Order: sequence, then structure tokens, then C-alpha cells
Amino acid sequence: YRLRIKNVPKFASSKMMKELLAKNGCEQVKIQKAPKWDYCFATLKTEEQQYYVLNKLKGIKFKNRELSIQVDNVTEKDRQALFDRRKNEKQQNIEQSGIQKSPEEMLADQVTPLHIYEYQAQLEIKQRGIIKSLETFRDKMDELYNKSQYHSSWLQEEFDFKLPLDLKPMIHSPVLKGYRNKCEFTAGLNLKGEKTVGFLLGAYKDGHNSVLEPDNSIHVSDIAKKIAKAMQNYIRQSLYDVYDRKTKQGNWRQITVRSQNCGNIMIIIQIHPQGLSKEQIDQEKSALAEYFKMFAKEENFDLTSLLVQIYSGVSNGMSEDPLDCIFGTPFIHEEMMNCRFRISPRAFFQTNTAAAELLYQQCGDIIKEIYDPKDFSESPTLIDVCCGTGTIGIALSKSLGTTIKEVVGIELCEEAVEDAKINASLNEINNAEYILGPVEKNLFALHNFSNKTSGTAVAIIDPPRAGVHKNVIKALRKCRAIDHFIYISCDHNAAIQNFVDICRPINKDFHGVPFKPVKAIGVDLFPHAKHVELIIEFRR
Repeated sequence: YRLRIKNVPKFASSKMMKELLAKNGCEQVKIQKAPKWDYCFATLKTEEQQYYVLNKLKGIKFKNRELSIQVDNVTEKDRQALFDRRKNEKQQNIEQSGIQKSPEEMLADQVTPLHIYEYQAQLEIKQRGIIKSLETFRDKMDELYNKSQYHSSWLQEEFDFKLPLDLKPMIHSPVLKGYRNKCEFTAGLNLKGEKTVGFLLGAYKDGHNSVLEPDNSIHVSDIAKKIAKAMQNYIRQSLYDVYDRKTKQGNWRQITVRSQNCGNIMIIIQIHPQGLSKEQIDQEKSALAEYFKMFAKEENFDLTSLLVQIYSGVSNGMSEDPLDCIFGTPFIHEEMMNCRFRISPRAFFQTNTAAAELLYQQCGDIIKEIYDPKDFSESPTLIDVCCGTGTIGIALSKSLGTTIKEVVGIELCEEAVEDAKINASLNEINNAEYILGPVEKNLFALHNFSNKTSGTAVAIIDPPRAGVHKNVIKALRKCRAIDHFIYISCDHNAAIQNFVDICRPINKDFHGVPFKPVKAIGVDLFPHAKHVELIIEFRR
């Protein structure tokens, strides 16, 4: 059930529109908005919800524009026709390009797009991408300061590439193959129409619905490939069909494998319950438990956790629906930087453990550099924003010792917060506190430090790809205790606005003395893929 909302400013994002709807009493609405659109789509689950939102938004203004809302439903027939059209268009583009590639090559280009380059060349490509983002950041800051009454001397400083901060050489991953400790495989049909477990051969939005085995995927570990193959063998013997994203029919949906360096293995199997009785589902759970127990014994690996999720929703990926542990424990562990961490099924953990160690060590080196040479009356509190399972704060607290007074972590995922508390206990960290909820709604953790002595707190932000809400940046700027903080970005393009807000001159929205960037270091956690982690140290 879809609504088309017109007269929307082109600069408005999906997030901004979602916030507008929530402010007007319309929660749990899926928003679709492209940057060049002067409209957006709002999708609801029921007709009742659709008309509720339609009535709520009548006469609503956004940025001095009155929004126009109309019903714009998409039928199942329309949706399937769109899928077929995109599939045909994609095929025509491939044929017109004259480039003939095997399905295996197409999959490699999709999941590891830099695989055709030597590793040193990959690092150079990623470093150029970082430079481009930092140049955009510099230009935006120039424009802001030119329009303001303030002068910024740091923008006049020039380091390499005419950047206003010191960009260090890229740190490479110690592991180049099979480094991913978490892989999400799709159950579907291959090009021959056989039940297969692997990766989608292209984006579903482009009309791709075929699945290829991950045998040649260089970033997938050997054990994850074996488990995917075992699941494929099981499904091929099953009476039930794989789930078809186009027709929405079938049962077997997805299998997630978490394979940690310490040897712990977690397998999560997602099933659509349509057409299955409770007895059939229970029988399947028992059969899966026996099958994978036997398989683990044959292959000599530690099956620590086997879970099943029953999920009937339309969207793909792991949902918030309950997980049933049918063998072992509902969690696994990983070891890193002389620490041991518990990881729950939904909790975030860096996908390349060996490279993540280097990432955290760099953060520790920055904090030591700031605090070791100076005579502070007290050690700083480490505020770990978007802390996940607590890995950064705990690892740094342990490695830096008395350099850190205490750790305060804030995290949205309830499972991750529970893990963080247990991880602090596991590693004998007795000075850690964890707060559950969105960072922007738990800013009291920062406000508690607002009037404390300058330098008595240091913050680390390791947000999702899109960055943090601007209210988080506002709170950081107003927090007098923080003179330094470290931003870890896994998408430096998406984080540019955060960087700008951190450093922009004071105005009616952004109070507190701004920060300036001091240095940046890229750490490659994703060999053969386009992404790279970027650490930036900011100083008041």
C-alpha cells in the first residue's frame, strides 16, 4: 500500500522524510527517496495504515512547501512486470557492451569489485577515494567559513594533496583471502534451475534472481563455503522449495555463517513458514540439528551455535523475529587484542578480525599520543558511541591501562548491550557502563560531561555507514570535557556531512567551539571490495 508524496525538496533525504512523518504521528513507514526526486514514496503494510497516514499528512508543510499526497498502489502484477523489464534491460545492456563474462566473473565483479587489481593497486585506489572525500570536505568548509564571521587558520594549513590535515599511508589487511568472519548466503535457484545456496548474481532491483555458489569467492572462508555447500545439499534433498523473491513463494530463505578466528562457528537458517504446520517446522528443526551435528563431526569443526529463524516478511535479511537455538549456545566468542568477546546473532562485530586489531591499535596509539606526554590531573573517560559489543572500549581500556579512567558505551541493539556488559566482565573491566538506545536519545551520557574540565573525556564514534544523527554532533560540540575525539568511518563519502558539522563555525544550531581535523589513516578491512575504514582524529 503506497503513497506518493509530491512537492518534496530535492535535497530532502529518506531519513528526513521519515522523521517528518514520525513527528506527525506516522511511525513504521518505509520511505523511498532518491536525491534528484521532488517526490518520495511511503509504503505501508495495510490499507488501514495507508489511509491513516494519508489523513495525517493532509495540509502538512515541509520547508515552507505544502506536500501533496496521493494513493499510488503497486499490484503484484505491476511489481513482477517491473522485475521482468529491469531484467531485460540489464541483459540488453550487457549484450550492447560486447563484453561477455561468465557468471562466476560477474559474481566476482559484484561481491569483490577490485579483485582484478594487485593488492597494492587496490590500496592506491582506496587512498585516492579517501583523498577525494577529504577534498570535498575541505571545499565545503571553505565555503562555510567564507560565509561566516569567523576565521579558521587550520583551513589555511596545507599537508600533502593540499589537504588541511595529515593523511597517513594506508594500513593494509594482514589477511587477503577468506577474511570475512560473517557471510550471508541466499537460498535460491541457479541458472540451471537447481536449488542453490550462495550469492545473488547481481542486485534484485536490477531484475536478478539467480544464485551462484560461493566456491570462487576469495573473501569467503573455506569453512563458510563448506557449510554453504552442506546446506545446499540438504535443501536439494528437501521436499520444500527455496524462497523466490519474485513470486514470494517457497520456504528456504537464507543462511548466515559466522566463523571466528578462535574456532567458534554460528549458523543461522531462515525459513518462511508459508504452507508449513507447526509439526513440520519442528520436524525440520530436529532434522537440521542432527544433520549439522553430524556434518561438524565429519569436518572436525566446532559448531558452537545453530539457530533457526521463522520469518514471513517480504524484505530480505535477518529480521527482528525470534531466533530458536536448536543446538549449542545462542552466542559465540572471538578473541582479539588479548580480550575475549561474546557475540550474539544480531550483534555487530568487525568482519575482518585481524585487520580490526590494527584499527583498534591505531585508535589506542592516538589516545596515548594525546595523553601520555601531558600532565593531566586525571585520566580521561572513554565515551564509546555506537559501541556494539563493546570491543573498542574494552580492548583500549585493557591495552591502555590507567591511561583510561572509565568507559561509557552507547548502543542501539539490545543484544549487543548485553554482550558488552558480559564482555566487560569476561575481560575483568570493572569501570565500564553501557547505555541502551539510539545515541541521539541518550545524550545525557554526554551532557554529564558538559561542564567538566577540558580534556577529562575522549570520545570514539564508530557509526553505521550513514554516520550519526546531527544531534549527536551537536552534543559532542557542547561537551566541554571532550577536547579530542576519534571518528571511525566505514563509508567516508556518507560521513562527509558529519565531518562538516563537527568543524563548522558556530551558528544558531551548532553551539560549542568547533573541532578541526588533525590526521587521517585508512585501514583496509575489506580486501578486493571497495570499502575501507577511515580514522580521523579531531581536536577542539
